[in-house]
This record gives sequence, C-alpha cells and structure tokens, in this order.
Amino acid sequence: MLRMWKKGVLLIMREKRTFIIFTLIYTILIFLTSLFLDYSIGGNFGGISGVLVLIFLFTSLVLSLLYAWILVSRKRRDWATLKCIGYTNANIITIVSGIILFTTLMGLFIVIEVLFHYTAIFTYLDTVPIPTGLQPVLIGLLPVITTTILFIAVQILSIALIYRKVLKVRPMIALKRVGE
Repeated sequence: MLRMWKKGVLLIMREKRTFIIFTLIYTILIFLTSLFLDYSIGGNFGGISGVLVLIFLFTSLVLSLLYAWILVSRKRRDWATLKCIGYTNANIITIVSGIILFTTLMGLFIVIEVLFHYTAIFTYLDTVPIPTGLQPVLIGLLPVITTTILFIAVQILSIALIYRKVLKVRPMIALKRVGE
C-alpha cells in the first residue's frame, strides 16, 4: 500500500500546477477551520464560528470530490494503461487516495509551519521591549489536531465516493488511438 501511495505522489508531482493550487486551497481551509474551531472552543460552538467550521468542512468535502474527479478524469488513459498491465481497481484507488492524502498533508504541514513561525516571532517580540499587543499563540494544538482528524475523515469519505468513477475506467481506452 505504501508503494502505491509513493507512485501516487510521483504521479502528482508531474502535474505541479494542479498540486500547488489544491495544496494552497487545503492550506487556507485547514488554517481557517482551525482558527474558527479555536474560537468555538473558547466561546460556544453554536455561534458564527461553529457555523463557519461546518461550512469549511463541507467545502473541503466538495473540493476533495472535485480534486478526485479531476484526477480520475484527466488521467483516464493512465489508469486504463495501468489496468492493461495488471493493476486492479483497488491499486488505482490506492494511488488516487495517496495523491489526495499527500496534498492534504502538505497543506497541514504548511499550516503547522506558519503557526510555529508565528509563535516563535511573537514570543521573541515579547522578550524585546516592543509592544505588539498580540497573543503569542494564534491557534492552540487541540483545534489543529481536531481539524487534521476531521479533514482526513472528509478525504477518506471523498475517496470512497469516487471509487465508482474508477470502476468505470475501461482498459480499452488505453488501446485506442490518440486522435479518436
């Protein structure tokens, strides 16, 4: 399974533009979900921040389905070729899931990196006599971990929903001429 995920990562690195766009979208969604989840935990979940968390999770599901659909549709000939040489539907869905989870985890690592740098900078500025008025920790660890678990669950749900599209890819597509 890890070998298939590695193949998925290598495949998506060929399409850097799609990968970068969806990584940035996931980064923004993960950051905003963590931020508003932190606000919700501090106050009450029924407020506007709780509604925004649900909206961001739904947006993540829709974008994940769109990303999986784009992957399956644009690489239809590649998936058909892999089926011709003996890959099963489970192998192909493992590759697609590796691509989707890798993109999500890259977005998560970017968010964690930004939060670490934010905390380091403002903790340093607290030692220097420069008044900033900002809190040194922007988002706590619990909202980031909760958001990570929720986003991975949403990605797994979208992978399960896209499985039917992978089943429809026929090996004959790989054997047709390009112009037809």
